Amino acid sequence: MKYRADISGLRALAVVPVVLYHAHAALMPGGFVGVDVFFVISGYLITAIIAGDLAQGRFSLLTFYDRRIRRIVPAYALVMGVTLLAALVSLPPLMLAFFGKSLEFASVFLANKHFLATAGYFQPGVEELPLLHTWSLAVEEQFYLFWPLALFALSHPRLRRIRGVVVWAVLLASLYVASQNAVLRPNNGFYNFTSRAWELLAGGVLALGLLPRLRGRLLPELAALIGAGLIGWALFTFSRTTVFPGLNALFPVGGALLILWAGEEGRQTLVGRVLGLAPIAGIGLISYSLYLWHWPILAFYKFHVGHDPDLVAGVVLVGLAVGASILSWRYVEAPFRRHATANRRSEIRSIRNGLIVLAVLAGTGLVIHETNGLPFRASAATRAAQASLTDVWAGTKACLQGPGLPRGDEPCRFGDPDPKAPLIALFGDSFANHHAPAFDAVARQLGYGLLQVTKAGCQPMAPRPLGGSQEAQNCEIFRGRSLEALAANPEVRLVAIGGLWSAQPDLPAAMVDLRKAVEQLRRAGKAVLLVGPPPDFGLGFGARCVLRRRFLGLDESVCNISAETARERAAGVEQGLAAIAASVPGVGLYLPREGFCDATSCRPTVSDGRLGYVDNGHLNAPGSLSLVPGVKAAVEKALAGVGG
Repeated sequence: MKYRADISGLRALAVVPVVLYHAHAALMPGGFVGVDVFFVISGYLITAIIAGDLAQGRFSLLTFYDRRIRRIVPAYALVMGVTLLAALVSLPPLMLAFFGKSLEFASVFLANKHFLATAGYFQPGVEELPLLHTWSLAVEEQFYLFWPLALFALSHPRLRRIRGVVVWAVLLASLYVASQNAVLRPNNGFYNFTSRAWELLAGGVLALGLLPRLRGRLLPELAALIGAGLIGWALFTFSRTTVFPGLNALFPVGGALLILWAGEEGRQTLVGRVLGLAPIAGIGLISYSLYLWHWPILAFYKFHVGHDPDLVAGVVLVGLAVGASILSWRYVEAPFRRHATANRRSEIRSIRNGLIVLAVLAGTGLVIHETNGLPFRASAATRAAQASLTDVWAGTKACLQGPGLPRGDEPCRFGDPDPKAPLIALFGDSFANHHAPAFDAVARQLGYGLLQVTKAGCQPMAPRPLGGSQEAQNCEIFRGRSLEALAANPEVRLVAIGGLWSAQPDLPAAMVDLRKAVEQLRRAGKAVLLVGPPPDFGLGFGARCVLRRRFLGLDESVCNISAETARERAAGVEQGLAAIAASVPGVGLYLPREGFCDATSCRPTVSDGRLGYVDNGHLNAPGSLSLVPGVKAAVEKALAGVGG
C-alpha cells in the first residue's frame, strides 16, 4: 500500500490528545477518544494490506503474523523491560505484585480482560497501573487473530458475493453491543473486544470498497472538514462522564473514517495537506512508541509525586516521552520492520522469536505476582505497613455486595452471637462496610447483634425511579428492598447509615433522599445513627502514600493533609447530615473525622503508627477499631433517645 502522509498525520491527531489527556485531563477532556481514531486507522491499513494480498493470490498467514510481530513486539518489549526495571526499584511488594499480573496479561494480549476485572479506566488511582494503556493493544491483537482468517474465508468465490453483507452485519452487531454496554455495563463497553470490533471494522469497510467512492473535488474536501470537526468536537466536549464508547464513539470513529475516505485515490484535501505537514506526520511516525512510552512515564510520576504534573513538569515528562519514542522508533521499531519479501524459514524464525520474547515477559510477570511482589526488597516497616493495608473487615467478601464483590453464603450477622440478641443494622455502601469492625466491637460490648446490609458504590438513601445502567438499577432495587426489610424487622433497634454521599452529582438532592430513608425508618420505630465519612486524603495522599514513601525511605509527613483541608472537603456532607439529625427526632450523628485529626493536620495512621486506611478514603480494620470509643458513645446516645 502506498504511503499516505495524511494517515501519519491522523495518527498524530490520535496520539497527541491521548498524551495530553493522560498528562492532565483538563488539557484535553476527551483526549481518550484518540484510541478510537487509532482503531479506525489500524483497521483500514491492515484490511487494505490483507485484501491486496488476497486479490493477488499471495496472502499468507505466516507473512501476516511475521509483520505483526515485527511491528508490535520489539518496541513493546523495550518499553516493558524498562518499565519492569522501574517497577522493581520503586514499587512496594503489594503494588509490584499487581504490576506483575498486569505484565503477564499484557504480554499475552489479554490486558483488556485483566483491567476489566480489576480497574475502571476512569477510576481514581489509575496512576498505580503503569500498564493500563496496554488494554488497547490487546483489543487490536484479538481482532487480528480472527480477521485475517475471516477475510481469507470470505474471499472464496462462493462467499465473496456476501462478504459485504457479512462484514456490515458484524460491524452493526458490535456497534449494538457497544451501545448497550456503554449504558448498562460501562466497563464492559470500554474494555471488551466485542464492543470495540466495530471501530476497527469501520476502517475495514472502507479498505474493502464497501463504501461508495467520493466524486469530484468539493465532496472529499467537505468530508475531510466534517471528519476533522467530529474529532475536534469529541476531543473538547467529551469527558470521563460521557457515556462512552457506544454511540458517542461515532464522533471520533466517523471523523477518522471521513478523513481516510477523503484521502483515497491519491486525493490531497486541505485537511490532508495539513495532516501531511512534516512535523505532524513525523509525530505520527513515532505514534506507536509514543503511546507505549508516555503512560508509564506519567504514571510513575503521578504515583510518586501524588498529583498531575504542573506545566513545567508536564513539558519535561512529555518531552522525555517524545525523546524516548524517537530513539526507540529509530533504533528498534524501524530496523525490525520487514520491507522486502521473506522466505518461509525466516518468517517462522521471526514469529518464534517474538513469541519467546512475549513468553519471557509473561513468565516474569507470573513469577512476580506469584511471589507476592518479591517482598525481600522491602524493610520490616514497609512489610508491616503493607500488612495493615490488607487488614480489612473480615465480612467484606461475604457482605459487601457489588461488582467484583459477589455475595457469599455466609450470613451477614455479627456482634453478639446470641440469636435472641436485639440487632444494630449497618446500612450503606463501602463507606459503611469499613466501619463494621468498630460496630461489631461495640455491638458485642452492648449485647447486640450486628446486621450488615451494604452494597459497594450504592450510597444509602430512599430509592429513586429505575433508570441508567444495570448497576444503577440494581442499586435502586437494593435501596428499596433494604429499607423495607430493615423497617419490617422487629429485632432491629438501631440502623447506622454510612456512605460516600459526596460521590453523588447533586449532594443537596441526595440529602433530601437520605432524609426520606431516615423518616421511613423512624416511622417504623427504629433509632437512626448517621455516620459521616472519615477524612478524605485525596489522590496521592493517605495510606498508599505512606506505603510507597516508607518503601523508598522518604519523609511520610507529606502524606498528611491539613485539618482545614479535611474540614472543607467534609463540610457539605457533614452539614447535610447535621441538618437531618437536628430536624428528625430520634436521629443521632457521629462524625469520625476528628478521630484522625488534631488542630493542624490529619493523618492516615492510628496512634501506634500503623496505617488506618486502605487508600485515600477507606479505613482498614485498625483504622475502624481506633474509633470504637466514639462509635460506642454515639450508639448508646442514639439508643437512649428512643428507649433502646
